[in-house]
Order: sequence, then structure tokens, then C-alpha cells
Amino acid sequence: MKVEKDTVVKVKYTLNVDEGITPQELNRTFESEFLFGRDPVIPVLEKAIWNLEEGEKVEVVIPPEQAFGNYNESLVNEIPLSQISNPERLKEGEIYREKSGMGNEVRFTVKEIKDDSVIADFNHPAAGKKLLLKAKIVSIRPANSLDILRCVSINQGGG
Repeated sequence: MKVEKDTVVKVKYTLNVDEGITPQELNRTFESEFLFGRDPVIPVLEKAIWNLEEGEKVEVVIPPEQAFGNYNESLVNEIPLSQISNPERLKEGEIYREKSGMGNEVRFTVKEIKDDSVIADFNHPAAGKKLLLKAKIVSIRPANSLDILRCVSINQGGG
């Protein structure tokens, strides 16, 4: 069976920054299952796996716009150290995480530590960079009516 519209495809893949250092959070193998032609999938990946068979491998370069977006200078801000829970844990070049007042995780890359503030970069560490995706087709099966209904429901905001 080949990958085509209305097949359920399972892929295992890795992501690496094409030129540069891959962020730690991407340094692993991912697995995804989706309804080809209906679930949202990175366009370059969808095009690359069309008509492939189970067990086949593919490598694609994902442009920044389809990965983590372009680098946005407005997401680099100076924050007073008094607003940081554990300022002693800050290290230049590393990602700092803490909980916001709303309970959400906030994370940023520490660009520079000053006497009473920190320059924080809230861009994803891979923003503005091309990614190399290496994927293997693990399985392909024909979609059943439940697969299609689930996808239609999700894509119309019902799920």
C-alpha cells in the first residue's frame, strides 16, 4: 500500500537544525500518526511522503516558516531580576523555565545577565532556522469512516 489521500500514516522522525546546534528538546525520535490529505501536516513532508510505501525513508528540509517561524527581534526583552523566581539559576546561553502567575510554563533563552536585569529571548531556540527532518514510514492503512469523521470534526472545530 502507498501513501495517498485517506490513508492513515504512521511515521517516526527526527528533527535537526540544518546548520547549527539542535535544541535539546528536539534531540529525540518523534512518532506521529495522521490521516493523509486531511490532517494538518507540514506541506514539505506531505509532498515528500506521497506515494511512498511502508518502510521507506525520506529526508526533507523544512523552511523556518513551516517549522518554528522566523526569528522575531520583538520577542527579546529586558526583564528585572526581581521578577525572576530563581535569578541565581540564570546562565547565559541556557534556557530558563519557570511558572507564570497563571500557572503556565514560561521559558526563554538567557542572552545576557546584567546587574539588576536579564535580556531574555522568548523565540523558540530553532526559530529562524531550517530543520532537517528524517522520516521513516512505519505503517500505512486505509482510513475507515471513524478516522475520516474524527478528522472532519477536529478540522471544523468540534474536537
